[in-house]
Amino acid sequence: MKAFFALICILLLTNSALAGTEGDSYTLSEIVEYALKNNPHIIISQKNIQSESFGIMAAKADKMPRVDFNTGITRYRYPTPITPITGSPLAGAAFPEFDNTLYDIGAAFRLPLYKGGRLDRGVLIAEMKKAIAEDNYKLSRQELVFNLTNVYYKIAQLEKLFTANEASVKQLEAHKRNVELFLSAGTVPQVELLKTEVELSHASESVLLIRNNLESAYEFLKTLMGIDDMNKKISIVHETLNDTVATIDKNIAKAFTERPDYRAIVKQQKISEERVKYAEGKRLPDVFLTGEYTDKAGEDFAFKENWALALRLTIPVFDGGNIKTEVEKQKIELEKVKQEERAIRLEIIREIKDAYINIENVRERIKVSDKAIEAARENLRIERLKYETGAGTSTDVIDAQTALLRAETDYHQAIYDKNIAIASLKRAIGEDVHGEVSE
Repeated sequence: MKAFFALICILLLTNSALAGTEGDSYTLSEIVEYALKNNPHIIISQKNIQSESFGIMAAKADKMPRVDFNTGITRYRYPTPITPITGSPLAGAAFPEFDNTLYDIGAAFRLPLYKGGRLDRGVLIAEMKKAIAEDNYKLSRQELVFNLTNVYYKIAQLEKLFTANEASVKQLEAHKRNVELFLSAGTVPQVELLKTEVELSHASESVLLIRNNLESAYEFLKTLMGIDDMNKKISIVHETLNDTVATIDKNIAKAFTERPDYRAIVKQQKISEERVKYAEGKRLPDVFLTGEYTDKAGEDFAFKENWALALRLTIPVFDGGNIKTEVEKQKIELEKVKQEERAIRLEIIREIKDAYINIENVRERIKVSDKAIEAARENLRIERLKYETGAGTSTDVIDAQTALLRAETDYHQAIYDKNIAIASLKRAIGEDVHGEVSE
């Protein structure tokens, strides 16, 4: 009965421990999903889109009439007419009242009718700036996904290396026990034990170093995810990445339609073209409608109304070359943006080609390192057997153990490089690893 009760307690404790860590273990998709909601840089990019939306509203407001309320008190040195003279006093018209202090209250409006196309272009530029902000937001998301993927697979690599190095330490400890037995029997010299202890110390140090790097990588992952609680412990669920890729020509063509930074620079080029036309539009006349309604009174507060309505036309004649200078400046900016577009185009092609080269290279490395692990394991088995039968040396066993660890390290490095090469290719063509960013 006591044994049964103890078994139940163990099961309950195990379930409690699993329940405590269930929420702290993340797949790559869960990591990305969490980060896209909590990373501060992503939130800033979202706010930039909202900010540009208000820019569109401001540009549209420039096309609407503006109404202002006016009121004030004016003190004159000499008596001033409260209302204009509406006729000749000799003909019987009433002579206006005069006063030194005048009070006025009223409203004025101004409606732009034509400004050389600048009104519509202002709205178009604002809309394209918002579209650029949306592209930058998507670029920020893709960059975040790539960085998360990078850290995720680095953690996976370090955990594999940690396991391999721990296994190496255990094997060296077992070998040390064998050496101590042979030393007590007088069949091996003291130097073999010293060599084994040195190698064991080095292997133990490697385990500690990998553990520290692993903790640092997890802290960086939490920062990218936007986890505010730095004391929170998390872990990853290991996943494999599909390494199937399309042809290079197809992906290059796709990049020019999907890459957010390329789409943004194309829009920026259009904005520069519109800004040239916007500056040139300042040479054209401005047409606007104005009006005002005013009540004026003297110190007796007997207000008298007056109003005015006007259609105005303004034609720039001479401005000291200011408009010409602005036009030339905008043309230079346009040329700069064209060169930036060309630079990004060349960079996209280079990134995609490099990614394909890396993918092919790493596939060969995985094959070679996989065979090397098999050979190293067999070699270690033979050397340990030879040492146990007295036909080998401790140095041979240690060298075989080192060769196996090096082969496993190369293999896990190749796996990491493969995953990053695929992630780099997807980023280069404007995608991400699992499609979380796709529109």
